[in-house]
Amino acid sequence: MLKLLKELMFEGFAVSDKWIIDVLTDLMAYAEKNGLSVTAEQLDDARLIALTEISKTSRERKEVARTYDQSARRPSLYLASGGHA
Repeated sequence: MLKLLKELMFEGFAVSDKWIIDVLTDLMAYAEKNGLSVTAEQLDDARLIALTEISKTSRERKEVARTYDQSARRPSLYLASGGHA
């Protein structure tokens, strides 16, 4: 189940973006294990913020890529009066 959640969470992320989430998750686990509860909470917040920002950036990258993949359209040469330009 955890593996599935991780896959869904990272869907659409660039491979280069995953490392920061992994590092923050590892640091959070270390903090929890060593009784640093406030630090663990702050790291969890940082992880969620990073996920949000990376997700936003990934969507923006996809939107830019999508606009370039579309074929160029020729402008319409019809005039409002019904004639041709």
